[in-house]
Amino acid sequence: MSGRTAPGRHVTTRGGRAEGVAALGARALALRALATSRAPAVVLALLAALTAAYLVATPRAVSVATDDAVGDTVAAARAQAREVGVRAAAAPSYDVPSPSETPGDGPAAPFTAVDEAVRSVLGPTVGRLLADPTWAAQSGSTTLTRTDGTTLRPDGSRAVVRVQSGLDDHVRWTSGAAPGAPSGTRSLAPVLRGHVTAEVPVALADATARFWGVRTGDRLVVQPGDRLLPLAVVVTGTFDPVDPTDGFWQAEPRMTGLARIATPQGGVVTEGAVVADASSYGAVSDGMARPVPGVVLAGDSTVLAASWRYPLDAARLRAADVAPLRDALVRLDTDSRLDRPGLSPLEVSTGLASVLDDYEASVRATDVMTTFATAGLTALAVLVLALTAVVAVARRGPEVALVRARGGTVGQVVGQVVAGSALPALVAAGLGAVLAVLLVPGRLGIGSWLEVVAVSLVPVLAGSVAVLLRVGAVERDDSSEESVRRRRLVRAARRVVAELAVLALAVAAVATVRRRGAEIAAGTTDWWAALAPDLAAAVAALLVLRLLPAPLRALARFASRRKGLVTFVGLARAARTGASATLPVLAVVVGAAMLALLASLTLAVQDQREVSAQRQVGADVRVDAVRVGDDDVRALAARPGVRGVVAAYVADATVSSGSRATPVVLVATDPGAYADLVAGTPLAVQGPPAASGQGLVAVVGPGVDAGDGAEVVVRGERIPLGRTVVDPGLVRLEAGRQVPAVLVPLDRLTALAPAVTPQTAFVAADASAARALTALRDPGAATPSGRVGAVDSVLAAQDRVADRALSRLVALTYSVGAVLAGVLTLLALALLLVATRPDRAALVVRLRTMGLPHGLERRLAWTEVLPVVAVAALAGAAAGALAPALVGPAVDLAPFTGSAPFPPVDPSLPAAAGAALLVLVLGALALVLDAAAASRGHLADHLRTGDTA
Repeated sequence: MSGRTAPGRHVTTRGGRAEGVAALGARALALRALATSRAPAVVLALLAALTAAYLVATPRAVSVATDDAVGDTVAAARAQAREVGVRAAAAPSYDVPSPSETPGDGPAAPFTAVDEAVRSVLGPTVGRLLADPTWAAQSGSTTLTRTDGTTLRPDGSRAVVRVQSGLDDHVRWTSGAAPGAPSGTRSLAPVLRGHVTAEVPVALADATARFWGVRTGDRLVVQPGDRLLPLAVVVTGTFDPVDPTDGFWQAEPRMTGLARIATPQGGVVTEGAVVADASSYGAVSDGMARPVPGVVLAGDSTVLAASWRYPLDAARLRAADVAPLRDALVRLDTDSRLDRPGLSPLEVSTGLASVLDDYEASVRATDVMTTFATAGLTALAVLVLALTAVVAVARRGPEVALVRARGGTVGQVVGQVVAGSALPALVAAGLGAVLAVLLVPGRLGIGSWLEVVAVSLVPVLAGSVAVLLRVGAVERDDSSEESVRRRRLVRAARRVVAELAVLALAVAAVATVRRRGAEIAAGTTDWWAALAPDLAAAVAALLVLRLLPAPLRALARFASRRKGLVTFVGLARAARTGASATLPVLAVVVGAAMLALLASLTLAVQDQREVSAQRQVGADVRVDAVRVGDDDVRALAARPGVRGVVAAYVADATVSSGSRATPVVLVATDPGAYADLVAGTPLAVQGPPAASGQGLVAVVGPGVDAGDGAEVVVRGERIPLGRTVVDPGLVRLEAGRQVPAVLVPLDRLTALAPAVTPQTAFVAADASAARALTALRDPGAATPSGRVGAVDSVLAAQDRVADRALSRLVALTYSVGAVLAGVLTLLALALLLVATRPDRAALVVRLRTMGLPHGLERRLAWTEVLPVVAVAALAGAAAGALAPALVGPAVDLAPFTGSAPFPPVDPSLPAAAGAALLVLVLGALALVLDAAAASRGHLADHLRTGDTA
């Protein structure tokens, strides 16, 4: 057989050496293919680089955000929840204190010993995560008087004595200086003859000092009662907190001003605090509980309860610190180093376990959100990469036949046609991944590199398969009628099998999400379920390809009865959309679905964030004060941009009905005025029923049993409820929990419970007025009375959530994803035009010979392609808008909205409409670009088109 060639092959020899394609090596073929396929190679390289960069940058950005999210979660928690608290009660006392004129040193402070024990239990790893620990010791409620025993105010002035470390670091001194160690003594003869104590330097909040009429240098007497002895104190300074929201002040609100403290009898008293230096621990204890002469008390103070606070520094926390923190919490409960035989036991309290649980839940929710976006965009990129490679091979179909006819092997054909255009994508993908590593900080797992390799191989694999199919078609060319009929049947059968397979995969994926939604939301990664939106979009694309021809044929028949040939021909060709358009249409539908899905979830996050902020604040602006009087209401109403103000009493309460007790948020105000204030917002509420009987009429939220005999328990008082109506939307948010609310008339509540006074003002205001109120450095400046302690607004609450690391990550991921989806969709539309251009160009040449005027070929392209694009855009947008409902069980938007877990995610009509419109605009842009490219074509291409027409 030597020297013979296979039939249909053309090989020449010269000097015993084969000429033609068979003689070329793989490198020469690749270089020749690259020279003749520059455009597809550039497109594939850019696509591969963008996709690889996205696949690498996303997990690296996620790792950075999850590190920052630990600090965000800790900073957003209540002060007591984000710290380790240790407490030792005052030591029991069985002796009556004895007054004397000889002050003693008092008991030694336990601060240092306990601090060393706690730090040793926490360990060095957790120790470096701590902010500045503080310790304190505090007395019970006392009366503060002048040296002659007269009270500071006629109504009495109650105060606690607090020995506090670190005060000077958190205050701005308005007068005087920080208290130090006692340096002298003073007789308390006017109050208690025969008793001399150390004169303890103290400081107090400027607002408290002004209310009591106390100035720096005043000498006062602390009279504790309960058989305890009076104590001499001297005011060395007054202060304002540098940051009233600092966790330092949260443990004891009386340090920053007067506070209303509930009494065991159900009422409230107004108390302040006088703050001494930690070095005064022994002097305070000795002065208030001096033992009888000759008795030495070992151990802790009998009048001061000591506490230690170990707050975490949110800026130092990283994801890797979560496990050591959990281990430390276990040691705090079990380690014997915290035992103190013979002394008051140490009680450890912390909410860090729940804070870390919230962090891990938010990370899992973020993983789900980013996985849906990454999986969808990866699938879309794979489709477009494969489509580009297939279109590039289709354009070189005649070259495939020629190379085979001239003796080229299958490997040489693949090398010439595929290598030149697809292999550069491998290099570009690597460069894109490396660039993402250099530009985006963070960590990256091996899985992301495997995804990059897999995606970069798609053009090679798709192009190779397309070449092999083309070679097989060339070599099996049989134009007999029976062969043509058989090939049609095979193609139809393959199409049905493929469609059924896609449908089965989509049903299985959606069923997996619905069945395993809780597991996925709990952290189980399921890429199969993540592809559910894309598979649903693929089913929509198949429906478009199946159902679209019928209405297009009907439109073509209608157009045939009208003047003009182009509309009829374009619609007729659109109705005969062939296999060459299947992959482009699929890519367009998936692209539209991704745009709609990303837009739907983004809008859902924004909507739920606003609803959550409204339920957390209660109105546009909420002003909290010691007491809200009519003068405060008038002052707030007079501010620019304020539309209305309503005074209210807001407190945690319980609705008791029989054996069932339901925690609620009690809102006592003018129901009618409040309803007008929040009308048109998510807080819109209906009015209460008409008063009847002796009970308290109320509007109650969902889940509240307010039947016969129901009572609302507030401040220890039980107030019967009368007629009630249920409002399903009357809920409030507290620490990420949804709590039903109860709306009652304030005047009726104060009549039944005289101790209740308004301490909140709900304000309706525009954005500028809301921001002006929340921007006040001193909230007390909001009204002339100076009683305001805090101001919050819906805008501020939304900003706090939006500024979290995970919220920013999801917003950035979805924004970049939307841009990438738009680019990929535009490219898919352009490839749809490229795939159909040869047949359309040949038709235009034939129509020109029949008298088609010049310029109508553009109208033909629009008529042929735009209906397909419009239907594909609508189908994809509908699938994408419905996708959140399909994957809802696995999606928890709470970390990005501040809401209770798993807020509703409803289909978004605006998102669907916007995605469809955007795809239509991209389709029009692709048509314009295609027309421009066609007008700049080479003369040889036009002559070749005319020759084959």
